[in-house]
Amino acid sequence: MLWYSVLMWVFGVVRVFGFHHQNNVCPTLEDYKTIFHNSNCRYNPDVGSSPFIAKRYGYPLQSHEVVTEDGYILTLHRISGSRNPENSKKKQPVLVFHGLGGSSAFWMLQGKKSLAFFLGDSGYDVWLGNWRGNYYSNRHVTLAEDSAKYWNFGFHEMAIYDLPACIDFVANRTGEKGNLIYVGHSMGTTISYIYSTVKRKHAEDNVKAIISLAPVAYMKNVMGAFRLLAPLAPLVADILRSKGFNAIGQYYKVQRTILVATCGNYPFIDLCNILLIFSSGLSVEQFQAEMIPVFFSYYPSGISLRTLEHFAQIVTSNGRFRMFDYGLRGNLEHYNSTDPPEYDTSQIPVPIHLFVGNNDIIGDVKDASILESRLNKGRSVSTSQIYKFPFAHNDFFLAKQLDGFHKSLLQAIQR
Repeated sequence: MLWYSVLMWVFGVVRVFGFHHQNNVCPTLEDYKTIFHNSNCRYNPDVGSSPFIAKRYGYPLQSHEVVTEDGYILTLHRISGSRNPENSKKKQPVLVFHGLGGSSAFWMLQGKKSLAFFLGDSGYDVWLGNWRGNYYSNRHVTLAEDSAKYWNFGFHEMAIYDLPACIDFVANRTGEKGNLIYVGHSMGTTISYIYSTVKRKHAEDNVKAIISLAPVAYMKNVMGAFRLLAPLAPLVADILRSKGFNAIGQYYKVQRTILVATCGNYPFIDLCNILLIFSSGLSVEQFQAEMIPVFFSYYPSGISLRTLEHFAQIVTSNGRFRMFDYGLRGNLEHYNSTDPPEYDTSQIPVPIHLFVGNNDIIGDVKDASILESRLNKGRSVSTSQIYKFPFAHNDFFLAKQLDGFHKSLLQAIQR
């Protein structure tokens, strides 16, 4: 009933503000109906707790600031060692970047099972990046965070400014130039392809290999929310800008309070789950109801409208992976062409390992095959290949069973 739903939401808000160590996650969606007194439910301190998750599990955590060429101040979180001193000798750096609306916290959401800690325990120097505009990279040298000028960027700018700046910073701090492994998820893969195409020499000199989790480039076969909403993106963006909004997840603290209360309580958790499935797919075997409140306590974070518009343009152009479309006049000014140029992924000089989920409705397997063929085009020896997993789009950090994926990723790093 409506009154019951509203009452549960109010209790959820009160619980977020005033009651600590109360149940906030449950093993099944049904259990959330009685979360306040259900013995199956428990308190998870990682809900909304930030990258200090690492310290709670005994891993050394550092924060570093990186200033890009165009003035954005980014945060890199570094796990510089392992809980096991015997594994601290290896120093190969691994730079891991999140996808759309994510943050460095995504790689720590499952505690000891998480990718960041697995890599640390495997002896690697783990660097977790945050793209401009998210909760941990929300400052600029001169621009105010709530200004339209601050948010006038998309993933192309992240590729030509953010990623090279972070790679240079890691190389300077570690002395391991040319030995870095880049791991990206979703938009983090998109950015790596643009970077290694547009800044080919920098990639060749600095990156040993790229590992793409849920790769997104040629979005011809995308389904779900992206397919449905892509044609409406320009209209929605114009409306939001007219109301003073330049991004999704711009007011993170208010949003997090609302989403933790909403997505951690019945019946709203069902709606949050449907939203997640509709936007990224579902693998029933990997689903964990207790991860929904954890995920939505960090997501979404700082998605510029221009980023969404660019992805929508790729979808509505039959999946063509090309630069931002400014319209006829704007394209002539920017590119001296009526159409935006395509990114030539066949020119990427770095080996790329494509980790694809069979149940992913954003990074579709068929689109990954298109990308693989472009990456290997004109080469006598294939430098890229596909690895398939029984995952949906976000299962690379939310799945119940991560061991097989982690083992394959480690093998790809060591090649």
